[in-house]
Amino acid sequence: MTPFPQKLKTMTHGKIPGGRAFPCQPGVQILGSALALPEAIPWFDGSPRTAIANEDIFRQILGENFADVLQAQGMDPLYPEQVVGIKHRHWTHLIGNPPRHDEEHCVHLGVKAVQRLLTQLQLPPDAIDCLILASTTPHKTTSSSACAIAAELQIQAPCFDLKAGCSTGVYALLNAAMHVHAGFGRVLLVTAETPSKYANPKIQETVMGVGDGAVALLLGPGHPQQGPLGAFLGADGQLGQLVNTPGLLPPTAEAVAEGQYYYHGNSSALKEAVPLRYLDAMEGALQQAQLEASAIDWYIPHQVNRALTQQVAQTLGIPPEKQRYTLHQYGSMAGASVLATLHEGLHSGDLKSGQILALNTVGGGLTWSGLLWQL
Repeated sequence: MTPFPQKLKTMTHGKIPGGRAFPCQPGVQILGSALALPEAIPWFDGSPRTAIANEDIFRQILGENFADVLQAQGMDPLYPEQVVGIKHRHWTHLIGNPPRHDEEHCVHLGVKAVQRLLTQLQLPPDAIDCLILASTTPHKTTSSSACAIAAELQIQAPCFDLKAGCSTGVYALLNAAMHVHAGFGRVLLVTAETPSKYANPKIQETVMGVGDGAVALLLGPGHPQQGPLGAFLGADGQLGQLVNTPGLLPPTAEAVAEGQYYYHGNSSALKEAVPLRYLDAMEGALQQAQLEASAIDWYIPHQVNRALTQQVAQTLGIPPEKQRYTLHQYGSMAGASVLATLHEGLHSGDLKSGQILALNTVGGGLTWSGLLWQL
């Protein structure tokens, strides 16, 4: 796992093409949240695994003497945890094995998260006015995964899917807030991801990094100080080849055999493109909200590489004690990562009413986002 550049320079906001300030209307609150993780899967030795540890993966890839092998390669076995921030993750699919259609997928995880949320809030399915599913890993090519979740839960309301790489969760949160303002009342946002199904078993960094899971958030009208204060969204399709699954749909037998439906990435080019887009998005959101970084109570970045986002936060002037991470618990859950970290903060009680959150992502597309949200 190659670290990102050790130093980032502040930049004049707006130099990166493709970004736009997002018109924000406060008056939206988060009514509740819930998290769902995969059931245990059988490991290579047949034993069940829920939270899969770094040592499990190293041992399977490199053998029982993995520590010696890694040290011979110049890598500390503790590097994934101590630098990148990854310790455990949950999978629906055993990476390296053939795909199976009897495994849990994004709809299963989304249904579990919504069931927990409705139980927690003591709400019936007919209390939902709109359902948005945010996922980069839908369960079918054409059918709406949002509609499949609604069918399982007997929710009768407008439903649609949204996909924007690992920025999907923040894009969808803003979209959900817009629907509240449009008069939809209670808007259910579900982010459900299963990147383990598409992780390239030949790329150790990808195998180590990905995790599956789902988050459900219920949004509704709030007081004038709640909700989005400033946002900045960006995209550049010219950079889409830097991280993608190159295979087209529908799949062909040849493309499957060539591994075209696994994630592929250009690591060196990403190290150049990604950090500046984190900065651009966050600077744009702060500018749009007319706030300084000192106003941020919690910085919640995409959970993919703690060393990278700590550098971004440091460049913005956000101290370590204001940064939140769940990478050590869940790995990188693609578009669900930021909202999973938001959920954990809400349920721990660390995130409190009136605080300002800064959500910050970069994802495949490329896409990027910065959002300031007041609880």
